[in-house]
Amino acid sequence: MKQYTLILASTLLLLSGCSSKSERYVPSSEQEKASTSYQTVRLLDDANRSETVISTVYLNEVYAKYTEGKWSHFLVSFYNPKHENRLFFKQDEKRSADEFVLLLNGEDANRSQTLDNDDLLVELLPVHNAWNRYYYVRYKLLSEKPVLVLESDHKQQAVITYQKAK
Repeated sequence: MKQYTLILASTLLLLSGCSSKSERYVPSSEQEKASTSYQTVRLLDDANRSETVISTVYLNEVYAKYTEGKWSHFLVSFYNPKHENRLFFKQDEKRSADEFVLLLNGEDANRSQTLDNDDLLVELLPVHNAWNRYYYVRYKLLSEKPVLVLESDHKQQAVITYQKAK
């Protein structure tokens, strides 16, 4: 019985010593702003399972440097395994009828870049994984509020609306 009590006391002492030294995660101000700007839309298949998932962060709301100038900047996470997570940013790009294009207020992107999974911008997303493909996308800054529209030629559409950056 003494051995049992000694083992129990040692275990409790060991565990309580570790718990007091653990550090709390504190997100950066950019990560906090990004989590506020983060929006996700899921498109479902006929069996009600996620077929396509798009998540975006409006970078103009995160970094002050993006508010200066004539561009709207977005971080995009895209999941569509049927088409290897490919996403298009210009209406006239050659794609199949069920592949998706992402437009801002009906306009093509000015610039797009595929990002690596370990890119620092990707770290801004509250949820990131190896299954998604990540993009940095820049559109012409418009006077109205930004509305991203994800659409395919024949069936599906998703809309993400942001407030106009100040």
